[in-house]
Amino acid sequence: MKYVIIGSSAAGISAAQNIRQLDNDGQITILAKDDEIYSRCMLHHFISGERSRDQLRFIDDEFMKEHNINWEPGTKIIEVHESNKSIITEKGLEIPYDKLLIATGSSPVIPSIPGLRTGKQIYTLRNLKDAQKIKEASRKKTKVLVIGAGLVGVDTAIGLVSQNIDVTLVELGETILPLQLDKTAAKIYEDLFIKQGINIKTNSKVSEIILDNDENVKAAIINNEEKIDVDLVVVATGVQPNTSLVKETDIKVNDGIVVDECQQTSIKDIYAAGDVCQSYEVFNKEKMLTPIWPAAVKQGEIAAYNMVGIECELVNNFAIKNSMRFFGVSTISYGLTEAPDDNYQIETQNNANTYQKIIHQNGIIKGAILMGDISNAGVIGRLIRDEIDISGYLNNIFDLTYADFFSQTKEGKFNYNLS
Repeated sequence: MKYVIIGSSAAGISAAQNIRQLDNDGQITILAKDDEIYSRCMLHHFISGERSRDQLRFIDDEFMKEHNINWEPGTKIIEVHESNKSIITEKGLEIPYDKLLIATGSSPVIPSIPGLRTGKQIYTLRNLKDAQKIKEASRKKTKVLVIGAGLVGVDTAIGLVSQNIDVTLVELGETILPLQLDKTAAKIYEDLFIKQGINIKTNSKVSEIILDNDENVKAAIINNEEKIDVDLVVVATGVQPNTSLVKETDIKVNDGIVVDECQQTSIKDIYAAGDVCQSYEVFNKEKMLTPIWPAAVKQGEIAAYNMVGIECELVNNFAIKNSMRFFGVSTISYGLTEAPDDNYQIETQNNANTYQKIIHQNGIIKGAILMGDISNAGVIGRLIRDEIDISGYLNNIFDLTYADFFSQTKEGKFNYNLS
């Protein structure tokens, strides 16, 4: 059996590892644009100098050899020919497959802002080459503008400010991390970031990047009125799935490549996993993009089982969750961060070192933010994912542990009520 995997990040590596465990004789080939295998989640640590290039790797040096995988780095795939089961590389090489996994991830979106797509010192942070460019450029530049205060933008700002660079973080929304936190939690981080030297502008839009005659970045206009001097810009305004290689196929694509519970696309023997695919998510109860690392790993695993012929469905694909740790303060959020209307109840607990919030409706937790103390994050996440009724536990809602859901049967056995 010839297994071909396009992409070498979380989903691709997870799939390859599981295929080898399930099929000792199959031929596995991984092809990827990247020259190295690394964690994209750690790129900001490379910029800050906290981690070396080698420390970004999430597999060891002997992984490919030990798993008998043909690893083809620096290979871009431009077409999929489903009729004769082959893919075409940018250099025109045709590679046949029996089972194909598309795990091509996503690419940054660059907004249509005057100067943003033509300036020389404009970067995104999606891969190791991006991180290298930012790191090298920041050695010569002193004033950096980061557009977008989501996780990537915040990580980038922190990585740069630690290098004693003047950093301005601009966010279109009312608060930083608008998709991950509520206003209270975001304000706690904002105050912390300002103390560390990051300039923050929320409710703000970059109107223009001013360039000189050689297209070097000189300044930025904020909200059509304020001019700030900058000499380097990092764009962190979101990503879109890399689906271009299937545009001439019959593979169904909406926001991403649509897959079924087995991670198979609309074409037999072609699978997709990770940021590129649109899979069923249990919290929103719909097929959607689930661009987080744990989901990619699980989807790669499920794809592997089905590629080797063992039917296996993706269950508990809970992707509305975020974890972060900035300047020593850890936070985990799940589901809703704000109650949509008065039909939801909100419980909060706030002290000097901890902010916790739980949103529930008819005894079912719909969202949570755990900041500072995340010790019971695991059980809260499980309660949300499985929609466990906690009506009887509202008095100690912030102190719930797995032990609260154990009981004893008539036969004297423990019964675990979460499952």
